Amino acid sequence: MTATDPTATDLAARVRAAVDAAFDDAVELLEELVAIDSTNPSFPGIDGTAAAGGEARCVALLEQRYLALGLRTERVASDPVRPNLVATLAGAGDGRALILNGHVDTVPPVRRETWTMADPWRPERRGGELLGLGATDMKGGLAAGWLAVRALRDAGVALAGDLCVQCVVGEEQMQHELGTSAATAAALAALGVDSPPDAERIGAIVLEPSSTPEPLSLSPLSAGNHVFRVTIDGRATHAGNRGEAVRPGGAGSDVGVNAVEKALLIVRALQELEQEWGQTRSHPAFAPGFFTINPGALHADAGTPSPAYLADRAELDVLAWYPPDEAAEDVRAELEWRIATAAALDPWLRDTPPRIDWLGNWPAASTTWEAPVVQALAQAREQVTGAPTPAPGPDHRSGFAAVTDASFLEAAGIPAVVFGPGDLRRAHSADEGIELEQLKTCAAAVALAAIDFCGVAP
Repeated sequence: MTATDPTATDLAARVRAAVDAAFDDAVELLEELVAIDSTNPSFPGIDGTAAAGGEARCVALLEQRYLALGLRTERVASDPVRPNLVATLAGAGDGRALILNGHVDTVPPVRRETWTMADPWRPERRGGELLGLGATDMKGGLAAGWLAVRALRDAGVALAGDLCVQCVVGEEQMQHELGTSAATAAALAALGVDSPPDAERIGAIVLEPSSTPEPLSLSPLSAGNHVFRVTIDGRATHAGNRGEAVRPGGAGSDVGVNAVEKALLIVRALQELEQEWGQTRSHPAFAPGFFTINPGALHADAGTPSPAYLADRAELDVLAWYPPDEAAEDVRAELEWRIATAAALDPWLRDTPPRIDWLGNWPAASTTWEAPVVQALAQAREQVTGAPTPAPGPDHRSGFAAVTDASFLEAAGIPAVVFGPGDLRRAHSADEGIELEQLKTCAAAVALAAIDFCGVAP
């Protein structure tokens, strides 16, 4: 069935009318989700015991909504306090299987004094927007996914293939073993699909905010990243001894070494490497200069947070982005080499070299533009928006500018594409918000993509 067939045209019109009719219910669902504090309990600086349970409350709410649509639901939990939801709409034929994926956890709010909202968990409507923590990242995507499934039901569409919705925990801390990987194993079992699956017979849409270069872009590519910590040792002494430690002709490191300043040497070396990456690391789907090295956190002292000492320990946490067509091991080796080279140029660091702890590697995602799930979604998006959907490349830099669980769906052998409402620039920020009209557009495109990809039962 093609988009120009009279039957397909009628079906698309019914689906879009169903999206419009259920839109207010989807916004209400989004408000209910935002009102739940589902901060990832493993996030740095969070009281995990106090935060536990928010993800489960979101899952319970979504389960109620999917049960009401007639889907079969299953809770999958490696950690019983943090369950995932797998909701399945069984197909009535032999079509392809489609997974819709979204995470229920959020980051904690940035500094409260920077919000104009009284409470990040009390959603507010302002014009055509809904504000609140998680509205863009990514409870708006969860609401759009539900609206797509609701529209299929209300339009009387019987898919030939299975449609499976994953509402998962842990994404904000790359806890895919608890979240998407566990939910995917359960979904494949529920669908009766072998592992690894036939990549031509299954696909996934990750409903994260795909706003680069424009709202509701298609992103079958995302960068990878390394997160690592550099620990630098110094030598503590009274701050009154600083002159003796640093002036020419003084006793130098025999008196004291300030780990803060040695850490800054490493920061400068990484900044120089970052500038080189602007010339040496590129990818046609990503804007020039995207692949960066961010020294995001620095803590240093002598065991007590006081400038009365020269600090004897500094910890520098860094995130480095790399292109999807490069091996993570090669990028890691280059970072290690640059840090070692910088240390070798400093007398103290040469004898007391920094230590590197590799805290995490989020693998890149790279599904081909020709994959059936990508093509089905590209055609559906064009049908809904009236605008063409070009492939990622130099003229349409739509590589996803962050990381998502698409990486771990791909690791399970499932082609995945990121497509969802919201503006990534507003994620993890004060007054996080989403343009509500994007929920409607996203849901219509996802529903039509499901019809194309899964087929319609005769």
